[in-house]
Amino acid sequence: MNRRLVIILILATLLLYAWPMLGWLSTLGREPATFATYAPSTPVVDDKPFMVEEFINPDPGKGMVHVGSICELPDGRLIAAWYGGTREGAKDVAIFLAIKDPGHPTRWSKPKRVVDRISASRELYRYIKKVGNPIIFAGSGDHLWLVYVTISAGGWSGSSLNVKVSSDAGATWNNSRRLTLSPFFNISELVRNKPVPLSSGGFALPIYHECLGYFPEILWIQSGREDGAIAFRKSRMTGGQSFIQPSVVAYGPALATAFYRCRSDEKAVGVAVTKDAGVSWSEPQTLDLPNPDSAVDAILLSDHRILLAFNDSVQNRENLRLAVSNDRGADWVRIATIESTQGEKYSYPYMIRSQDGLIHLVYTWHRKRIKHVVFNEAWINARMKRIAK
Repeated sequence: MNRRLVIILILATLLLYAWPMLGWLSTLGREPATFATYAPSTPVVDDKPFMVEEFINPDPGKGMVHVGSICELPDGRLIAAWYGGTREGAKDVAIFLAIKDPGHPTRWSKPKRVVDRISASRELYRYIKKVGNPIIFAGSGDHLWLVYVTISAGGWSGSSLNVKVSSDAGATWNNSRRLTLSPFFNISELVRNKPVPLSSGGFALPIYHECLGYFPEILWIQSGREDGAIAFRKSRMTGGQSFIQPSVVAYGPALATAFYRCRSDEKAVGVAVTKDAGVSWSEPQTLDLPNPDSAVDAILLSDHRILLAFNDSVQNRENLRLAVSNDRGADWVRIATIESTQGEKYSYPYMIRSQDGLIHLVYTWHRKRIKHVVFNEAWINARMKRIAK
């Protein structure tokens, strides 16, 4: 091979991998807006404690499911998303959605396949080896966002983020769009937890990076331009090498706390604070709560207590527990064990508060089902009183 041909091949390779530069530059915009915090709805005073458990998806048999998320539409319907296939990372893995009408007696709809590697390849105009990690959340009106992971080569460290948007509550979806978050290789971006709405109408979506290091990040994303385009950019949080998969709880326009999955030898849940709406974050600290290198999630209750779902162990995911903090995450009281079975796995908790003040928790159950648990704050308070006695 002569020298000229080698130079041409090198230049072609650089152009191939550097093309995201233009897309990345086009998304650079103004500084992030403030958090759009809404006072959580106050539960009815005489509410009786209750907790209901159900499965969202049928038993997949020899297959697996993982990474469930859930959101609520303005009309009270719930929509859940997850991925499933023969095994994690298999070529037959697809992303599924299910819908539940308002009210506890109603059932979840039959799961609907919304993305797989074939449809993603067609919509993104690139080879897709596998799909994973979907997060679904609601915008204004009947708008829904689905942010999910694709991989063209390698494992999770070679991942990219993509977005699909629906304007009719999930009945139909536009084509997927790949998010260019880096000016060069644009890989190793994953999503895990729910977004925080912004005063601008956009979202601050926690994401993370895991190639040549592990870093928590925020994806700032917004639509609404006349041409239907999506504006987006990312910023890095503190906590590189040890903390990923941030779960962000906002208390006001500028103040929020992030809770992290911890990959260090400390084996404890991480925490950091922002006082400028996510522009900067404090150095992460570890809490007196175990973490076996597993995902956590937190939400704000009506009285501004924090509810945390986590695996209460330094070794495995055999249990899933809930804890409450009255002081924004400094001290915690364990209030309930949702699951505990030796040798099994309960992972990736994801929580929201619906308009009626109920807490909805979904998580991976035995890698076979996505489980949905619903309870009210009266149930939480009853557990607190029982522990205090």
